[in-house]
Amino acid sequence: MLPIKIQCGCGQSYAFDVEPVDGRMATAVACPTCGVDGTDAANAQISRALAGPPPLPPRGLRIQAGAPSVRPEAPVRPPPARFAPAPFPTAARESAGEFNLGLGILGAVIGAAVGVGLMFGFYEWAGFRFPLLGIGIGVLTGYGARLLYKGTDNTLGIISGGIAMLAVVGALLLMYGTFPPISIISVLVSVSMAYRIAAN
Repeated sequence: MLPIKIQCGCGQSYAFDVEPVDGRMATAVACPTCGVDGTDAANAQISRALAGPPPLPPRGLRIQAGAPSVRPEAPVRPPPARFAPAPFPTAARESAGEFNLGLGILGAVIGAAVGVGLMFGFYEWAGFRFPLLGIGIGVLTGYGARLLYKGTDNTLGIISGGIAMLAVVGALLLMYGTFPPISIISVLVSVSMAYRIAAN
């Protein structure tokens, strides 16, 4: 393998190792920043690396000028497909604003707030607690986190479960002024739903 390093005209440097085929690049290469073809520059480096001093003739051997030897022409090969080194997926996602944990947490908080508002509004309107309070808050919390995060993540799921737990306890305190022990079931259901939606 030969190490190749290319300095592009745009200022980007990139390096790679190559196994030459017939003293040339097996495939084309391009600058990862501007896409300018760097195959000729790579072939030039390969030629310099493979070229060595011409062998000395044995002592006493005379070299007589004659007709130049004719070498068979190498078969013409189609130009190889060009490729550019793929950018790092993580960097591309971060530059596009995807998979931001802070936005995911914000989405969980917004979803939990909407859930608490809906459950408390139903309580004020109907005079009794919505039967699926824990499920409703947990689902809205998990989907809010998943929506703004633009994906799922185990850490986001754990944080969403904690936010859902606080939201359910807060909703029950708003309704009753205390936390009924039997409502621990609603808390557990809410945490489970928020975690499953945001983490899976």
